[in-house]
Amino acid sequence: MADDMKVSVGDMLLTLTGNVSDARKRLSDLENQKLKELLEGLAYKVGEHKEQLAAITEAFAALQAEPEPEPEPDWPGVSPNWTDDIDQDQARELWDWLTKWCHNILWPIYAQDVWKPCWYRHTRVRIVLTALRGAHEWSYETTKVPPTRALEWEFRFWPQVETLLKEELKDCGLPRDDLKKPKHPVPVPVQPTPDNPHPAPPAFTIEDFTDPGFFEYVERNIAKRREPDKEAD
Repeated sequence: MADDMKVSVGDMLLTLTGNVSDARKRLSDLENQKLKELLEGLAYKVGEHKEQLAAITEAFAALQAEPEPEPEPDWPGVSPNWTDDIDQDQARELWDWLTKWCHNILWPIYAQDVWKPCWYRHTRVRIVLTALRGAHEWSYETTKVPPTRALEWEFRFWPQVETLLKEELKDCGLPRDDLKKPKHPVPVPVQPTPDNPHPAPPAFTIEDFTDPGFFEYVERNIAKRREPDKEAD
């Protein structure tokens, strides 16, 4: 009986070897499982990065396909010039562009105290007002402009032109000015009648923007220009 319970060294080694082998297998299985989980997690992250990269690539391609917006000009371009070789149509457009702005904005808001209805007869005044009108368009009518542009127009450009208007128009013969030797008489819209052959010229009021000779003067100025180029058939 005692002999039967004895375990040989060989059996012990065999059992130990089996246990070690089983432990190694379990360890290997655990390592493989962890490695599999790591690889799966890595594959998932790689997939996310691929999707993000694809989205970035698509967005970049879309940006390249869109035309770049033109930069906002620092200046509205070359101011129209009365001394340029413009044709009759261009001259009429320039007169209309300047006169409407002077009548609707400059005169009622800023210039009534220094304005005289003969303004258009003074070439220098007309040139400077044209430049001032271009600066006003650049300051107020251009989209997305900084407020400094408007301030520059209000406190730099207009005050300088206001001074010029006072100087250029000071000798013009408005009836209310009572000048002995006016630079030129300003026409007044009063016609003689049999009962009043020599009517007294009425005093111009602050509401007089231009004198009665304006339209005739404009038409003569336009007529001096060259005819528009004929379009090719």
